[in-house]
Amino acid sequence: MAGGVVLLLKACLNGSRRLGEHKAVPISPAQLAAEAEGAVRAGAAALHMHPRRPDGAETLDPAHCAAAIDAIRTACPGVPLGLSTGLWIEGNPAGRRAAISRWTVLPDFVSVNFSEPGTVDLCEMLLQREIGIETGLWSAADARAFLDSGLAPRCVRILLEPREEDVSRAVQTADAISALLGPPGCGPRRLLHGEGPPAWGVLDAALARGYDIRIGFEDTLVLPDGRRATSNADLVATAAALARARGYELMIPSLSPTGPTV
Repeated sequence: MAGGVVLLLKACLNGSRRLGEHKAVPISPAQLAAEAEGAVRAGAAALHMHPRRPDGAETLDPAHCAAAIDAIRTACPGVPLGLSTGLWIEGNPAGRRAAISRWTVLPDFVSVNFSEPGTVDLCEMLLQREIGIETGLWSAADARAFLDSGLAPRCVRILLEPREEDVSRAVQTADAISALLGPPGCGPRRLLHGEGPPAWGVLDAALARGYDIRIGFEDTLVLPDGRRATSNADLVATAAALARARGYELMIPSLSPTGPTV
C-alpha cells in the first residue's frame, strides 16, 4: 500500500479492563474524557469506550452512558464516538435491548458482536434509533451469518476481530472472514484488530492489507517493544507512526462542534 490511501485510526479507551491492570485505564467520565482527548490529539479519528458504574463495572445504564458520552463530547467535539453492546454487560439479550431502548444521549455508533444471540433484533432497533453499527466478526461462521442477515449495506464498519492469541492464526482467521465478505472495497470499510499479545502483529497485518486500524488499552497495555504504555495517547501515537511509515495518510480527527465526520 502506498501514499494517498487514507486510513481510520480508532482508539479503544478501556474495554473490560480494571483500573488495577494499569493506573491510567479510564473508568470515570472525567478520566474517559481526558484519555479521549489525548488519543485524538495523538491521531485517533474515532473513539470506542465501555461506560462504567462508579464501582468500575461495565454498564449500559442510560444515566452512566449519558455521563460518559457527554464528558467525551465536551472534550472532543465532533469526534465520532462508539460504545460496546457486549452481551456480557447486561447478561441476556432482553436486558441489553431494554437498557439501550432507554438511552437518552445516543452514541454515533456501537459495536455489535455477531456471535451473540439476539444480534439481528438488536441491530434493527439500533437502526431505528439512527445509531450506527460496527459489526464485530470473530469467525467465518459469524461472517456467513452476517451476510445472511442482509445487514451489511446498513453498517458503518465491519470489525475483523480474530480471537486467537497467536498472530499468524489470528491473521489467517481474519483473512478467511474477509474472503467471505468479498473483495476489499466491496461493502462497508473493514477494520482489523487483535487483543492481547497479538495486538501489534495484527495491526501490522491490517496495515499490510490496507484495513483501518484500532489500538488502545482495550487491546493492549504495551508498546511494540514490550514497554508498558503510559496512556492511550502513547499507543495511538505509536500506531499512527507505523501507519505513516508505510506511506498511509490518516483521517484527520475532528475537533469542531459541527458533528462527526467519520
